[in-house]
Amino acid sequence: MQETARTPTVAPTPRDVGAPSPGGAARDAALGGLVGLAWCAAVEVLRSSDWWNPRWVSAWWSCGLALAVVVAAWRRHPRATFWGVVVGYPLVYRTGLQSELHLVPLLAAAFVGARAGAVGPVLGAAATVGGTFALLVPGGPALTRDLEVWRLPWLPLVDLSYSVALAALACAAVVLGAVVHRLERTSADLAARNAELRRMQAERTERAVLAERNRIARELHDVVAHHVSAIVVRAQAANRVAGRRPEATAEATAWIAGAGKEALAAMRGLVHVLRTDAPAGAPAALAPTPGVDEVARAAARLRDAGVAVDLTLPDGPDLPADVALAVARIAQEALTNVLLHSHATRAEVRVERVGASLHLAVRDPGPSRGGHASGGHGLVHMRERARACGAHLETGPTGDGGWEVRASFPVPPEVAR
Repeated sequence: MQETARTPTVAPTPRDVGAPSPGGAARDAALGGLVGLAWCAAVEVLRSSDWWNPRWVSAWWSCGLALAVVVAAWRRHPRATFWGVVVGYPLVYRTGLQSELHLVPLLAAAFVGARAGAVGPVLGAAATVGGTFALLVPGGPALTRDLEVWRLPWLPLVDLSYSVALAALACAAVVLGAVVHRLERTSADLAARNAELRRMQAERTERAVLAERNRIARELHDVVAHHVSAIVVRAQAANRVAGRRPEATAEATAWIAGAGKEALAAMRGLVHVLRTDAPAGAPAALAPTPGVDEVARAAARLRDAGVAVDLTLPDGPDLPADVALAVARIAQEALTNVLLHSHATRAEVRVERVGASLHLAVRDPGPSRGGHASGGHGLVHMRERARACGAHLETGPTGDGGWEVRASFPVPPEVAR
């Protein structure tokens, strides 16, 4: 049987997780623009009211701009977003920290940078803490509530406990991002392994189906071909002598009828077993396992077809099921080949125990039927059966123009005795 070609399944890799889709960058940019516009509009509306009077309105605008940058670029450019906000935001801010709310862009950039793996936890924490402390230092030009430009002196506003709390908050953002990054990598690894396991399970299932099909085909061939070959040879022999011995036709017809019924019974048994439900995952037993006595029946059919068979079978305990089946089918196939491919009028079959081995030998003196190409699977099936039970099989011509099949089967010590 020919195995059909399959398209290989490619499992996802951890790097594929979180990768932006083709339209994701445009959506993030649009969302970032909306966030910036909404922030600036809210600041402008509140600034014009009487109950909100920020001293430095430029600080709020800088915070909104930084937050818009994080929202717009965090997915596609996490490294640039992290360093741009951590370094650039304090340089633009200038007024000293006016509200803890203004830490949001810095903490968000630290989180997305660590989550994407764009920066290591230690370096990310150090840079984020440095950017947080830089926000505490006023200096440079700034806009007041009335949009007047003031130049602030360089004067750090440092309180030890307040600075420690801000540093802890910055480190927490980086640690949280690193934890999420680790969880996403672990989930991606598990998904990739799960996909690989599913692919391997599909391949194993397909191989099991192909192996079972081959087993069924081999059993059908070995059971039916032997009977049909004997029938064909007997019919040909009767046809050759019909003119001289009219009674030979009646004898051959009676024998063929019996052999045909036996072949049909074997086929019905196989079909019945194939239609019978078997436990999940268990191959169906194709028929009752034949023993060495099947070799005697195959030899009898060969004698009925006109070939004398010298048969030697062992005495002693029963063989293991797999060895008994292999011996029976290999001997049966070898005798079928004698009918099909040899002009021999006699054959020799020997099954003997020697130590911890069981030896099978089927020989015929020939000559072979020249110019007759088989194109079948008999030799292939014999090799497969021998290999399945750890046996060694050799086939080939003998020095006197005949053919020999030799097989050596290992048997358990308690059977060998």
